[in-house]
Amino acid sequence: MSNIGRLACCAWSLAGSVLFFAVVSASLHGCAMKPAATQGDPVLLDSKDSRYGGYLEQVRKLIKEKWSYPCVKDEATGRCDYKPARLVVEFGLLADGRVAYVTVTKKAEWPVYDDYAVNAVRQAAPFPPVPPDLMAQAKPGREDVLISAAFSYVLVLPEPNK
Repeated sequence: MSNIGRLACCAWSLAGSVLFFAVVSASLHGCAMKPAATQGDPVLLDSKDSRYGGYLEQVRKLIKEKWSYPCVKDEATGRCDYKPARLVVEFGLLADGRVAYVTVTKKAEWPVYDDYAVNAVRQAAPFPPVPPDLMAQAKPGREDVLISAAFSYVLVLPEPNK
């Protein structure tokens, strides 16, 4: 997975001897170079564009504060396990920072992860007003600019005691 756009420490929990944490990533995993977005295409949340990268970093931090790592409950046993998962959400930002919509464009294997990512975006809103340079990336005729964010839930096992 790419290190570009990662925010660690999203959700930490200790269950038995296994440490779990979630990482929010707004990058194309394993993609070193991204073609420049054209007007109307979703802007990647991890964009480093000098015109609005700082703003997107604020948005990413606000989402991170609302995001957590749920467990997947096994209906047969009642056991709750944390699973690795990846998904992509797209959301529309209005000029005043409100979210016009949030949708999952690439679903995780377990729907609970999709739900938690969508809810994190909704709960983090409203965001600060969108910079004009970012609003200029909106598709002609639309009132919102499209943002794409990849969420990765990652299990990290502790190193064995030496």
